[in-house]
Amino acid sequence: MKAIVLDAYGDSDALVQQIIADPMPAAGEVKVKVTAASINPIDWKLRSGRYKGFMPLELPAVLGRDVSGVVVALGTGVDEFKVGDRVLGLVDHGYAELVTAPAMNFAVVPSGLDLADAAAIPLVCLTGAQLVDEAANVQRGQTVLVTGALGGVGRFAVYAATVRGAKVIAGVRARQVVEASSLGADRVVALDDEAAIAALPALDAVADTIGGPLLDRLTLKVKDGGVVASVVGVPGG
Repeated sequence: MKAIVLDAYGDSDALVQQIIADPMPAAGEVKVKVTAASINPIDWKLRSGRYKGFMPLELPAVLGRDVSGVVVALGTGVDEFKVGDRVLGLVDHGYAELVTAPAMNFAVVPSGLDLADAAAIPLVCLTGAQLVDEAANVQRGQTVLVTGALGGVGRFAVYAATVRGAKVIAGVRARQVVEASSLGADRVVALDDEAAIAALPALDAVADTIGGPLLDRLTLKVKDGGVVASVVGVPGG
């Protein structure tokens, strides 16, 4: 099969198309013919060598975590999918014509969703949900601020917090306020407006996708016993 292979750490030109062996599904795995694969920040961080100190690659490597496509084979013990199903999934080695991964890593693509769009969902969806459900542990009735709410992770964090019954504040740039009004949050706040930050209510949690000095300022708005959770590193303090 064709795959995009990284032979050495470097810029995007270090990625080259090569022919490699087709993967075979092990027990409990699904084999998918890839329709689309997305690119996430982790991909360029791994490719460039920025993360090699704690996430080293065994080169040559095929990167890519998100895929969508059609099931072409099932490993023994898999009964939740059938050949021909349209699926999306979080995998390893997604920049290839064929991928295999545990069945639990895949979900059926809804009939109204295009496969190319579906490939952008798995990693950001899971990250946003885990940020709210696990890291921030948002509860019904709590007030939670989601920073970077129009980003991929932020959108799913807003949705996850809404499903949990929280009072959700979507934090965006001032020029994004109108667009962010469609996210379904209870309120939209411009986080590049110091007056708007000062006017924030006391927060039970911050679900952060931005980090940096902004998060330091927002931490001051969190109640005693509240939670500051971030996908970009350990919050200051």
